Amino acid sequence: MITKANENDLEEIIVNSVNAVRDVTTSNFKPLQGQVRNIIRKTLDQGGYYLILKEKGCLKGWILIDISKDYFKQQNVGFIYEVYVLPIYRGKGHSKELIKAAMEELSLQGCSEIRRDIRTTNFYKEIGFINYHQR
Repeated sequence: MITKANENDLEEIIVNSVNAVRDVTTSNFKPLQGQVRNIIRKTLDQGGYYLILKEKGCLKGWILIDISKDYFKQQNVGFIYEVYVLPIYRGKGHSKELIKAAMEELSLQGCSEIRRDIRTTNFYKEIGFINYHQR
């Protein structure tokens, strides 16, 4: 089930985010938990929020989303900043499930466009994302 994260969920995300950062970077950099907490809180304080995939009380993954205004188009634009599925739950389509839920959520909130700030892969092309720099 995908829902908006509550404070308890956020604590679990913060604990697991240290490994999430290591998984998505190309170096062996491992941030401190306090650093991760500060980055997450800053994003949340500015309006971003997490949707989480949780089943039977177990957190399986999350997606961090936000809405901003495109001042040139005068439209709300949705952003996907982070998608993460815990290693033991990978390979079951959970990332795609989280992304689709985020796209629906952002669309319901009036976003005419959704952008992502995550690595470009064929996976994102499959579900409709385009790379503006390669048009």
